Amino acid sequence: MKRNRQNWQSETRAKSVKYTGETREMFGLSFFGSNLSQLLNDLTRRLGEKEQNIWITTVNPEFIMEMEKDHAFADIINKSDIKVIDGIGLIWAYNVLKYQKGLRRWWQAFKVGGEILGGKRRQEVISGSDLMAEICKKNSESKVYFLGGWGDRAKRTADYFMSINEKLETRFSPGEPEVDNEKVISEINKFEPDYLFVAYGMKRQEEWIKVNLDKLKVGVVMGVGRSFDYYSGKLKRAPIGIRKMGLEWLYSLFKEPKRWKRQLVLPKFMWMVLTEVA
Repeated sequence: MKRNRQNWQSETRAKSVKYTGETREMFGLSFFGSNLSQLLNDLTRRLGEKEQNIWITTVNPEFIMEMEKDHAFADIINKSDIKVIDGIGLIWAYNVLKYQKGLRRWWQAFKVGGEILGGKRRQEVISGSDLMAEICKKNSESKVYFLGGWGDRAKRTADYFMSINEKLETRFSPGEPEVDNEKVISEINKFEPDYLFVAYGMKRQEEWIKVNLDKLKVGVVMGVGRSFDYYSGKLKRAPIGIRKMGLEWLYSLFKEPKRWKRQLVLPKFMWMVLTEVA
C-alpha cells in the first residue's frame, strides 16, 4: 500500500525552513521556488548568521518514486531544510498538477512538454551539479569538503575547483568502505567546512546525512549524486542544448546503456502524475 502523500509533511522537522523567496508545493513537499542566484544569496546570508548543518536535498522524479515505495526515505527527505527541484520532470509535474485529472491535465502535459523541448523553463531547475559548481566558483574563500565518489574522484573534483578558484580551501575523502566513518567525521569536524558535498549516490547519501548530521560541524551539507563524475573528468556531461531541452537523462542513457532499468522510473512518474495524483 502506498503512503498518503499528504502525510509526508506531518513528520517532525528538525529545523524550520527560512526561505526568503517563493515556495512550490507538490507531492506533499515544500520546494525552494526561486532561482539559483536567490538560493546562493540565501545560503550566504545564513552562513553569515553562523547557522550550521543546513541540509539541502536535490529532488528529482527518481526521488519521488523512491519515496512512494520507501516511507523511511520519504521521512528523510521531509526532514531536510531546503528541497530544490533538480530535474525538469518536476517542473513539468508542477505545471501539470495545477489541473484536475482528466483531459485538461493531459492537454497541459503536452503543452508544457512542448515548451520544455523548446528549451523553456530550464532556468527553473536547480541541479545539484550546477549548485555545487556555482558555490565553488563564486564563494572565493569558502572551505569545501568533498566526500565519496568512486576511487579518486573526490580528490580530482577538489583539484578541478581549486584550479579555477585558487582561494578555495578544500579537503576530500573517498569515505566508506575505504575510510572508517568515524575517521571521516573527525576529519570533517577538524576542517569545519562551509560546505560538505556527499557523493554516495541517491538514497545512500541522504541516509548517511540523516544519521550523521548531528555529529557534524559544517555550514551546509548536500548530497550530490554522481556530480563528482562530471567534475573529475570521468564522465562527460550532456551538452548545454540537450540540458535545456530536459533530455540530459537520455544523453546519460546513450553514454551508459546499462542504466536503462533506472530510467524506467521516468515513464512511471509521468503516468502517476497524469492518472494517480489528485
